[in-house]
Amino acid sequence: MTDEKKKSKERPAGASAAKKQPAGAAADKQTQEARSEVPVIRPGDELKVFYRVIEAGKERIQIYEGTVIAIKNSGISKTITVRKTSFGIAVERIFPLHSKLVQKIEVKKHTRVRRAKLFYLRKLKGKASRLKELR
Repeated sequence: MTDEKKKSKERPAGASAAKKQPAGAAADKQTQEARSEVPVIRPGDELKVFYRVIEAGKERIQIYEGTVIAIKNSGISKTITVRKTSFGIAVERIFPLHSKLVQKIEVKKHTRVRRAKLFYLRKLKGKASRLKELR
């Protein structure tokens, strides 16, 4: 191959870097909207999520307490799936971490798991669904 053909096939250095990062205005908005005080959350952690609920024009804080079974990492739209058992019925809820409706998140305990997604907990009931705490 001649030098001219090699040069035409090579990509310019700045082109690949420009595609990876969002546009300037969008990046600024993402950094402004991002929550700074998010604790380190891993699958298997037991959390308390303080979520702002607006009903009939009134606003109150609802505490949702459960186990993290999944985390979706995608920048500002990062979400966690929290599972709890309420009166014998399992309930799962997805919370966007950087939402303004999420007041705060408290980690009650860290547990030892070997999976990134804990969907197998859906099949387990009672004491079988317990996870070992990290020390």
